[in-house]
Amino acid sequence: KNPIMQVYNLEAVKAPRLCGVPLDLFSRLLRLPIIKEFILKLIKRKNKIPEMVRFANSPHCHRLEGEDDESLGNNDTQHLMPLYYPVHEMTKDEAEMHQRMVKEAPLNLKALADANVEALSSASKDKFRYWTISDYTSRYLDGSITPTQVVDKLINIIEEMNTRNQNSSVVTQMNKEELRLQAAESTKRYQNKNIMGVLDGVPILVKDEIPTVGHSVTLGTSFISDRVEKDVLPIIKLKQQGVLIVGKTNQHEIGIGTTGLNLLHGTPKNPYGRDGRHYYTGGSTSGSAAAVAMGLVPLAVGSDGGGSIRIPSGLCGIVGLKATYKRVARDCSVGCSVSHAGPMANNVHDAALAYAIMAGEAENDHRRHSQMQPPVHLHAYVTNQSKDLKGLRIGIFDEHIKDSDENVQRATKRAIEHYQQLGAEIVPITLPHLQEIHMAHAITISTEMYSLMEEHYQSSHFNQFCPESRVSLAIGRSWSSSEFLAAQKVRSYAMHHIELLFQYKVDIILSPATPCTAPLMRDDVASHGESNLSETTALMKYMIHGNLTGIPGLVFPIAYDDETSLPISLQLQAAHWREDLLFRVARHSQDILRGGIAKPALYVDLNDILVNSQ
Repeated sequence: KNPIMQVYNLEAVKAPRLCGVPLDLFSRLLRLPIIKEFILKLIKRKNKIPEMVRFANSPHCHRLEGEDDESLGNNDTQHLMPLYYPVHEMTKDEAEMHQRMVKEAPLNLKALADANVEALSSASKDKFRYWTISDYTSRYLDGSITPTQVVDKLINIIEEMNTRNQNSSVVTQMNKEELRLQAAESTKRYQNKNIMGVLDGVPILVKDEIPTVGHSVTLGTSFISDRVEKDVLPIIKLKQQGVLIVGKTNQHEIGIGTTGLNLLHGTPKNPYGRDGRHYYTGGSTSGSAAAVAMGLVPLAVGSDGGGSIRIPSGLCGIVGLKATYKRVARDCSVGCSVSHAGPMANNVHDAALAYAIMAGEAENDHRRHSQMQPPVHLHAYVTNQSKDLKGLRIGIFDEHIKDSDENVQRATKRAIEHYQQLGAEIVPITLPHLQEIHMAHAITISTEMYSLMEEHYQSSHFNQFCPESRVSLAIGRSWSSSEFLAAQKVRSYAMHHIELLFQYKVDIILSPATPCTAPLMRDDVASHGESNLSETTALMKYMIHGNLTGIPGLVFPIAYDDETSLPISLQLQAAHWREDLLFRVARHSQDILRGGIAKPALYVDLNDILVNSQ
C-alpha cells in the first residue's frame, strides 16, 4: 500500500478570533488595496492553498488509492479534469437496481404516514417524547384537537418568545392572517373527512433563504427583502400534502457561518443549554433547528452548503438530512454547486416521510441535472424493519474520528459497537487528501456566495453587513481563476474516489456529526459579532466532503454530554441516491441513546391544547 495515502492530513484553519471594534476595523481593512492583498495572501499561505493548487495540477491514478487490489480502478496516470456540479451519473447496473427497488417497494406516502412511530423505536412509553407528525394527524382525525387550535397556540407562543427574547429570535416572519385562514380550511377538511394529504394541518417552519410565497427572502439581513412570486418545488410538494407554514426561521446572516449568530434578529439559544448560559444552535439553519428541538414544530426545512442542516441538527439533538445533490430541488436560478435542501425533524421516521415528499426531479433544473436521478424510494427503510444489519458494510476512518473531543469519540465508539452487535461489518477506510478537499470546498462556497452578494458588497449595503460576513465575502472575492479551477479539479478527484469507495468497499460511512458539542456564545459578540474561522471550520470537519461530492448525509443524536447535557450526534453518509440506507440504519439507533431522548431545557409543551379542548 502507498503509505502517503494513509496519512490523515486535515489541519485546523489558522486565523485569529476577532470580535468587537477590532473585527469591524479588520473587515474594512480587507477592502483597502495593498493591505488586503498582504493579509489574504498570508491567510492563503498559512492554510496551504498553494499546496492544494499543486495537488490539483499533478497527475493521479484513477483507482481507489491505497488499495492492493488492482481491480479497484486502474493505474493509468492522468491529469484531473475540473468538475463543477457533483452529479453522479448512474451506471446501467445502478439504474436497474433502483428500478428493481421501486418495483419491490413502491413509494406509498399514506402507508408511510400511518406507520406507528413508537413501534419503530424501543423507547419506553414513560420516557420523554416529542409530538410527531402522526400525533398531530391522529388527533385531528379523532377530533381531540384541530389545526386552528394548534395554530392559535403557536402564534401566541412565538409572539411571547419574540417579546421576551428579543436577542434570540427563532421565528422571524409570520403571515398570521393567511396562517389562520389555512388552519381553518384544514380544520374543515378534517370535519368533512376530506383530508388533503398526509401532512394536512401539520405545522412546519421554513428557513429564511428558501423561497416561500407569502414571506420575503431576507437571508437574515436588514437590507435584502425579495418578494417571492412562486414557491420552490419542495415547498410546493409539502403544501400539496396540506402543511401549515407557520413562518420563516432565523439564520446566520447570508448563510455563511456555522454558529447561527445573527446581530439583526438575535441569535437563537440552543434548547439543551441547561446552565443559564447561551450556547449556539449551530448554523446556518439555526432557527429551524431550535424550533424543532424545542418542540415548536415537528418538522422544518433547511438548506446545507457546508453542513448548514446537519451541524445545527447535530448540536440541537434532532434529525437532519442533506440529500443527494439535486435530489431535493433548490431554487434553480441560484445554481450553487454545494447547496442542498432537506428536512429537519424530531425523529427518523418523520424525516424519512418528509424526504419522500420533498424529493424528486425539477422541470426547470439547470442542465436537467435533477432529471438524471432514479425514482424516489425508501426501499431499504421499508423492507428491512428488523434490527439485523448483517451484510451491511460500515466504513470507519479512524484517524478522522479521533480528531474530535473525547466525549464525542466515546459516543461514536459506542455507536460503532452497537452496529457491530446488530451484524454490520466494520470496514477501515481512508479519505485521502482531506486538507485539499476542505480548501477546495472553502474556495467554491465562498466564491459562489460572493457572486450572489457582489452587488450588495460593492454598494452602500457594505456597512449593513455584519463584520463577519464582510470578512467571509472579502475572502470569497480574493480567489484567483487558477485557484477556483484547482478547487474543481480537487472536487473531481474526491468525487471519483468516493464513487469507487461505495462501489467496492462500503455501503455507509460513519463519523461524528461535529467534533464537539455546541460552542458557548461569548459576551463579547453582542455589538459586532465574531469572526472565528477556526471554530467555524471545525464544526464543518465531517460535513465538507459530502457537500463537495454531493453524497447524502443524515445526522441524529446518540448521547448527551455528562457535564452540560448538550447533544452529541452521529453522521451516516451513503452513495448517491441511497438515502433509504441511511434511514434504515438510523431507525435502529435509538438504542444507542442511554435513557432515550432527553427533554430540552427550553421546551414548548403542547399538551395543554388537549386539556383545554376537552
